[in-house]
Amino acid sequence: MEFNKCPQCGSFFAYSGKMCPNCANKDNTRIQKLENYLLNYSVPDTVEELSANTGIPEKDLNRYINENKKFQNLF
Repeated sequence: MEFNKCPQCGSFFAYSGKMCPNCANKDNTRIQKLENYLLNYSVPDTVEELSANTGIPEKDLNRYINENKKFQNLF
């Protein structure tokens, strides 16, 4: 069994993903929240506004935008 260190929270976990299951679940929930927001509202001018409107931290929004092709054309 191999242990990995989660880049989000720093905990060690025995899992083959990029982050621990707790952080992966949080990410999935936030990504779904972002998708729902974008379906129902226009895209704000800045990441700061998007963060204020969704409650998702800016650092996470930047990561989602950089890692997910469906979000890369937002800004």
